[in-house]
Amino acid sequence: AASRRSRESPRAPSASDRAGGRRAAEARNVVGMAAPPPPPAMWAPQKEGVDQILQLLTEYRAPGANQQRMYQRLQQCARIPDFNNYLAAILCDGDGVQEEIRQTAGLLLKNNLKTGWETTAAEYRAYIQRALLPALGHASKLIRQTAGTCVSMAARAAGPAGWPDLYPALARCVESGDANHVDGALDAIYKTCEELNGRLDVDVPGLPEGSPAGLLIPRLLTLMANPDSATIRRRALGAINLMVPCWPESHAKLMDTYLQGLFQLALDQDNGVRKHVCSGIVGLLYRAPEKLTPNMREVITYMIDRTNDGDEDVALESCEFWAAFCEADLERDTVETLREFTPKLIPMLLTNMAYAEDDEEVLQAEDDEINRGREDSDKDIKPSFRGTKDKGGGLGDGGGGNGGGGGGGDTDLF
Repeated sequence: AASRRSRESPRAPSASDRAGGRRAAEARNVVGMAAPPPPPAMWAPQKEGVDQILQLLTEYRAPGANQQRMYQRLQQCARIPDFNNYLAAILCDGDGVQEEIRQTAGLLLKNNLKTGWETTAAEYRAYIQRALLPALGHASKLIRQTAGTCVSMAARAAGPAGWPDLYPALARCVESGDANHVDGALDAIYKTCEELNGRLDVDVPGLPEGSPAGLLIPRLLTLMANPDSATIRRRALGAINLMVPCWPESHAKLMDTYLQGLFQLALDQDNGVRKHVCSGIVGLLYRAPEKLTPNMREVITYMIDRTNDGDEDVALESCEFWAAFCEADLERDTVETLREFTPKLIPMLLTNMAYAEDDEEVLQAEDDEINRGREDSDKDIKPSFRGTKDKGGGLGDGGGGNGGGGGGGDTDLF
C-alpha cells in the first residue's frame, strides 16, 4: 500500500483539513513556495499507507514493545521506494498525530537520508525537500528541530549545488520576523553548517550572492546584534563561526563587521553567547590573524578573563585560544605580546588543570610520589616478553625453539 500512488476519489475536506491547509499555506508563503494544484504525476501519500506506517511507529514506541523486532520491521519497510516520503509526510503534515510519533518518523527519515539519498528517485527527493521546508516554521519546537535535522542531512547528501532552493528559503525565513520561522531556520542553518563542515562557499548557479555563505552571512550578522533574544544571537553567531574557515572572498569586507560584532557581544549576559565569542576569536586567529593583531593585548586580556569565567563551558572554550595562539601564523612582535602576560597566564592554567579520576598517568604519578625512596617488591616488577609481532628472533621466532610453531601468529604471552 505504501508504494502505490494515490488514486482514490477526492473526499469533501473537513474543518480540521481546512485549518491544516491554511497553516500549510502560511508556512509555504514564508519560505517562498507556491502551492499550485499538484500535477497528476506528482507523488502524494495514500491514506492506507500512512495508517500502516503510523501503526508501526505507534507499536515501536509502545511501553514494553520489543523495539529490536519493531526496528527490524521498520528497516524492512525502508526497502519500499517511497517509504521515506511517508515518513516526511507524517513528520511535516501529520496534524492530529502525537508529536513523539512524528519525531520518530523524522529521526527514521534522517537515518535513511544519510545512507540512501543517492539511491532515492529524483521524484521522491523533490517531495521530501518540498515537505521539509515549511515544517521549519511549525508551531511545535520539537517538529521544527526534527525537520531541521532532516534538512541538514538532505543538504549534506545533496551538496550545496544539489538543493539550490534551500538557501534562499532559509534566508527568507530568517528575515520573516516570524519567531517560529526564524528559530527553525537558524536551527537548520547551524546543523547544515555542521554537516557540511562550514563549506557553504561553493558557487551555486542562480544565487545572486554567488554562494550559500554569501547569501546567509549578511543576514546572520544582523541577527547577531538582536537585542531581544539571546537565543537568536547565540544561534546566529554559532552558525557564522562554522563558516569562518571558509569565508567567501566575495564578502571579505564583512569580516570586519563580524569582528566588531564579536567585540560588542564580548560581555553578553548569556553564557552561550560568550562561549561562541571565544570560539569566534579562535576561528579568526586561524583564518585571519591580521584582523586581531591591532587589538591583541585587549584580546589576550579578554581571553584570560574568560578562562576564569564562572561558566565552565565558557572557560573551556576560551582555553582553545592559547593552543591556537601557538599554532597561528603570527608576526614575531605579536607573539612577543603574550610574553608580558605569562606571569599571570601560566599559574592560572596550571591551577585550572583538571584530570579524570581514572587518568592512568596521574594515578601513576601519585603512586610514584607515595613510594618515593622505597625499594620495589617482587610484585611491583612485571616481567615482559616479546611476542611474534615485534620479534627480532628468540622465543617468538617461528624458526625454532620452544616458541616455534611455524605459523608466525600475532599471539603475545602477556
